[in-house]
Amino acid sequence: MQKLLFTASLITAMAMASSLAAQVPQHLVVPPAYANTDAISFNWLAGASRDVRQQTLIGANHLTALHGTAIEAIEFRRTAENEIFTGGTTNLTVTLSTSTSPTHDVSSSFANNIGSTQVQVFSGAVTFPTSPAVVGQTVNWTANNVVRIQFTTPFLYSGGRLCIDITGTPIIGQNADWWMADAEFEDIPGTISDLGGGCGTYANSSFIAEYSLVVGGYAHMTAFGSPFGLAIAAIGQSGGPVPLSALGFTPPGNCNLMLSSLMILEPMLFIPDSNPIVAASGGRADLELKIPNIPGAQGLTLATQWFDWSETATTRALQWTIASTPTLDMALIEGHPLEAKGNVTTHLAHVIRFEYQ
Repeated sequence: MQKLLFTASLITAMAMASSLAAQVPQHLVVPPAYANTDAISFNWLAGASRDVRQQTLIGANHLTALHGTAIEAIEFRRTAENEIFTGGTTNLTVTLSTSTSPTHDVSSSFANNIGSTQVQVFSGAVTFPTSPAVVGQTVNWTANNVVRIQFTTPFLYSGGRLCIDITGTPIIGQNADWWMADAEFEDIPGTISDLGGGCGTYANSSFIAEYSLVVGGYAHMTAFGSPFGLAIAAIGQSGGPVPLSALGFTPPGNCNLMLSSLMILEPMLFIPDSNPIVAASGGRADLELKIPNIPGAQGLTLATQWFDWSETATTRALQWTIASTPTLDMALIEGHPLEAKGNVTTHLAHVIRFEYQ
């Protein structure tokens, strides 16, 4: 009889221990190299000080430990900096979904990155803690170092690319204006060279973001010109110079076309900024060009030159070369919650800790 009682007690104890073990949360940090060490960069969080929508896409290779588990919370850790981060509170809405798409083929359209498994896991107020200064490269996942989002609905992860979609709306008077979260940055810029050829008021007012020149990303090109005037972005092989006057135009100076072929002509307007401080810069035109995820894209060299129809002038031509495909296997899309598209970076993403069971 005593032996039977002992056996029953042992079975009960083992069952209780198993149950307790199952309730202990487990953690996974992505990218894993920064589980305890500060990453190279930092980035703000949605809703800390303004209305922002952020989508973080994470490749399945980072998430093998989560397969078949329930994700119950995510945390963003502060970046290491010898200064106090003043806290605040914001309203966040968080949804998770999965898809089979790779992270380097992300879309600038928010809707295109959401998978069929979309689940709203949280909506409500989230605290940004006041965090003491951190000296050195070790940043612990303690309460005063992290913004924690405890899900009200756990998300069952069954594989694939994970999309974390967060919309943040600040609470008046409770902004966390400088609360910077840790982020990884992959240093793979494209190359840009100035070919000249511009004339007029805005001759040198063309720019290309070198870190946007990556396979699978979006090349970001900007030019300034006559406010509300017609802007034409011309993209092709570099060549020339061909005087603009030889093409029937009467430019305000020595303008030269620096392209030997035309592959893309994109018309738009130079839109002036409403801020009078920057009004003197003229109107601004932005071109976002998707770089396809194909082997031939890496190392491809083209040139961009803008035409200002109002001045019959051109900006300088910029020759650019595409860098390699990012290996981060993460992507970040940021924009306003009311806009359909955001700014894509495939070389920068937050360090995130998952809590799961």
